[in-house]
Amino acid sequence: MISVSWILVFGYFTCTKSLCLNETEYEFYMISNLVKDVGERIQSLRENVKEVVEAKCPKLTCPHSSCDDDWVSYNGSCYLFEATETRNFEDARIFCKQKASVILYVQDEAENSFIVRTLSRFKSTIDWFMGLNDKRFEGNWKWTDTNAPANFIKWAPGQPDGITRQNCVVYHVKNNNRWHDTECESKCSVICKKNNKRIN
Repeated sequence: MISVSWILVFGYFTCTKSLCLNETEYEFYMISNLVKDVGERIQSLRENVKEVVEAKCPKLTCPHSSCDDDWVSYNGSCYLFEATETRNFEDARIFCKQKASVILYVQDEAENSFIVRTLSRFKSTIDWFMGLNDKRFEGNWKWTDTNAPANFIKWAPGQPDGITRQNCVVYHVKNNNRWHDTECESKCSVICKKNNKRIN
């Protein structure tokens, strides 16, 4: 990396303005090369970590998570925390379906705590959709893709408060990622969930 950078810098100062990139283009070119180099280093680190894990935990003796890159493994499930684009509730549900998953359903306090801990690392200012809604019958909260009744609910104090206007549920970032009801047309980030098939 040092030698490549030196060649680029040397080339910049030895060429004429008419033949070389202007200063802004050159800086963009340098940044692009740095980003590419960082990406290659990250990929190399991933491969090294994978080799170390496989060396210490051979496939014949240890289970290996089959969660894809960018998915987080927890207690037999894989979770995708998708924050790059905001969506309304229906588009969020479709997005998860396209990822061969469902929009998040939460089964117990331990799982909810895991999700809250993970969300706290994002430092996001956007709320996160889960699959809980009462769109069909007011006050009858069900998980969207499983159609199962919500046996576990973790409302923030004073929630739900939207009555018939707010029929979907989010992790509300300004209230420490506690559960709030919201309008289903709100634009939020989304959490998807699927089974974590393990290879022995």
